[in-house]
Amino acid sequence: MCYVIITSASLVWFLCSLVADMLFAVALVTPKWLLGPAQAANPRRQSSVGIYTRCKVMQEGGFHCGRFDLDGLATDSSVYPGEWKAAMFFVSLGFILLSVTVLLTLLTCCRQSAFGKSIHNMTACAQVVSGISVMLALFLHPLGWRAARVQRLCGPEAEPFYPADCSIGISFYCAVIGVLLTFAAAGLSLKAESSNMRSRVRRSVESGNKLVCIP
Repeated sequence: MCYVIITSASLVWFLCSLVADMLFAVALVTPKWLLGPAQAANPRRQSSVGIYTRCKVMQEGGFHCGRFDLDGLATDSSVYPGEWKAAMFFVSLGFILLSVTVLLTLLTCCRQSAFGKSIHNMTACAQVVSGISVMLALFLHPLGWRAARVQRLCGPEAEPFYPADCSIGISFYCAVIGVLLTFAAAGLSLKAESSNMRSRVRRSVESGNKLVCIP
């Protein structure tokens, strides 16, 4: 017999995990980790760089965005710094793990354990690993600011953890907020598990209700 159990704690857990996953996706694909100096001719357009993408103001006045990891992780380190390759790996790992946990949060509505283990506990562990992975990427990306690509964008004074004339972009902050929400979601998973085991839930299930919604 399959029962669907929805509590306020499990709903908040799901939403927190989903928002964090979306923020990781934004941080991964958008070229806004570093923003170059504003252009006097067109202050609304700024050259910028992400983990594997960049936007550039062209000399003729155009604006072009695209990837610079043309050969993936095999791209020459003078074009794609090794620290950013590692950051790409860890952000991707964190995003994939968190995406899986988002699906698992839905599974816990009708199943509490798998292979003799609590799905909530397994999901919480995966979310902690996901958060740590993206934290490593947040540390690795600034290590690559000594690269020639960054110095052309931000000035020759750019070095690890000092962006010179550049500023931190929205993509970086999305990753930071995503990490915080991921750790919060890991804690909420334990609260969601205890709320699913409450006596009110058990009584509703024992009375034959297949859909149990408890605030």
